[in-house]
Amino acid sequence: MYIHNCPQCGKQYSTEEKISLVKCPYCGAEVNVSYPDEPQQPAAEPQQPGYQAQQPGYQGQPGYQGQPGYQGQQVNRGNAFDVGPSGKSRGIAGLLALLLGTLGIHYFYLNKTTPGLVFLLVSVLSCGILAAVTGIMSIIQGIMLLTGTEKDFEEKWVNPANTFPLF
Repeated sequence: MYIHNCPQCGKQYSTEEKISLVKCPYCGAEVNVSYPDEPQQPAAEPQQPGYQAQQPGYQGQPGYQGQPGYQGQQVNRGNAFDVGPSGKSRGIAGLLALLLGTLGIHYFYLNKTTPGLVFLLVSVLSCGILAAVTGIMSIIQGIMLLTGTEKDFEEKWVNPANTFPLF
């Protein structure tokens, strides 16, 4: 058995035979590998929850296994369109708020169905008369989403204390 560590996702997987081009079963990345003379044994399971084994000499991209700051996911580099720990992008949420905010689409993207339905019903049931109100609120929300930090996005929009995040 031959053990491989994917440089893209950092997960460990094995192959039974020597193959020069290995495809990661987790992320699909194709990696050229070299083999030692003897088959390897799988690494022991970590004893502590959240423990990540370090790969000696790994020189991959910052934020991946073996590098400082590794937390099991790629480190957010400040780009609004990077996916955060929740799996949601504040850039996409911001664009949805700017473009389709009167219908509450950004709330549906963030899995907040109650405020999404409120925005949608206010706009539709008023025949568009109150859509201006929800539109102005959505523009403000879109700007806040695009210019805010990842921490604010996670605290105020993805996992808020209340069920109806407005500002």
